[in-house]
Amino acid sequence: MIYRILFLFFLSVIPLVTFAQERVVVTDPDIKFSYVLPKDWQVSDDGYDYKIIAKEIDNAILSITYLESAQGTENFESVGAKQSFNEDFLFEIQYILPEEFPNLKVEENGTTTIDETPAKWVKFSYGTNGDKTGVFYMYQKLNQTFKITATSTAEQFEKAKPFFTSVINSFKAEMR
Repeated sequence: MIYRILFLFFLSVIPLVTFAQERVVVTDPDIKFSYVLPKDWQVSDDGYDYKIIAKEIDNAILSITYLESAQGTENFESVGAKQSFNEDFLFEIQYILPEEFPNLKVEENGTTTIDETPAKWVKFSYGTNGDKTGVFYMYQKLNQTFKITATSTAEQFEKAKPFFTSVINSFKAEMR
């Protein structure tokens, strides 16, 4: 009988041990977001770029940026139509990402859901010889545009990808 009790106790503790990772909460004056930090990864926040960095996977970094959506006035909005999310996403891919990631070449793109919200993504290679790989996600929620970029060396990307995916799948944003 004691073995059954110990066995049941052991089975009930396994999920706690397996998923005993830290949920990190980041606060801003209007919003807060959280995610589950992978074990042995560290956080770097310089006030503009929020980065999650792997200790054991060379050059594996996930960065999170969020910007409040522009609030136009009636006079301003009457001059021209507000840019759509799709147009904003294409602008990021065509102009912003190539500035940060030289020799960027889009490999794949698609849609997904982050925090119960539609999101767009693009996987790309970059670097002198295309020796680095990245994936960029963008979605809008709570009057914010969230931009999540995960990068690593091309040879380490598949090793880092499950960690990137786990952070993105655990991402939650809400009003304060």
